[in-house]
Amino acid sequence: MKHHYYKRHGFTLAEVLITLGVIGVVAVLTLTTVIPEIQNKQNIAKWKKEYSVINTAFNEVLADGVTICNYTQDGNCNGQSYTDEFVDALQTKLKVTDYCGISTSYVPSNKLCDNYPTWSRKDVKFKWVGAANGSCSYRPLGVNSKSQPDSYYPYGIGCYNLLGRLSILLNDGTVVYLGESHGGPWIVVDVNNFQKGPNQFGRDVFAIKVTSNIKTDQHYLKAMGAVGTFNKAQNGDTCECSPDKGTKSGVYLAGQAGEGEVMSGVCCSAKYLLE
Repeated sequence: MKHHYYKRHGFTLAEVLITLGVIGVVAVLTLTTVIPEIQNKQNIAKWKKEYSVINTAFNEVLADGVTICNYTQDGNCNGQSYTDEFVDALQTKLKVTDYCGISTSYVPSNKLCDNYPTWSRKDVKFKWVGAANGSCSYRPLGVNSKSQPDSYYPYGIGCYNLLGRLSILLNDGTVVYLGESHGGPWIVVDVNNFQKGPNQFGRDVFAIKVTSNIKTDQHYLKAMGAVGTFNKAQNGDTCECSPDKGTKSGVYLAGQAGEGEVMSGVCCSAKYLLE
């Protein structure tokens, strides 16, 4: 019998390891792009849902005859504070798990949002909230790192508009902030609460302008970026959803009186509702 010997072809261990290394690098590069995109889409879907929930609750409160704000002489709600009646009524329409507030004028002392001046403390009680005492740990779109880690505004922005009254945790993990004054009142929504991040306007944090005029009997919510929620002289005919548009180190969502440059990413709120 003739024996035929065949030369076996295969990969050396070094070749296999190199190949796996290349695949790993490609996978990492791909995932770093794909995962944030998936998360953004999930957050946008959640934002649409939460806007609908809040809008429904708002309209139900109106139907009950509740007064929204302490109105100006011309009957406008702009720049004014919420009534206690409205704040209480809105909470009854939402599925509230927890809450905290900015002042003992509104909440008991054990319900003060306690994460100021730092969010790294281990004794923080309300870990789901990203704002307290006018300061916050949310970022404008395009700002990816702490610009002032030891300052009053940890990320270079203030949150007077964000937490003017109450922070509310819903049973699905969403946080709803009832903000007042300086161009408000506002309702700001963190769709996955502060613990999960990225805690950035236009990605998982969105804003609603509360519009109400008791004399004209017009009461409604508008997502920031919609017509009438921003000053065109400061922001152009369209308030863009872009990391390159809008202020990145402001104190207010849309200027002190709601007539300045809108914070970067805030106007994504209306854009995503239309998509």
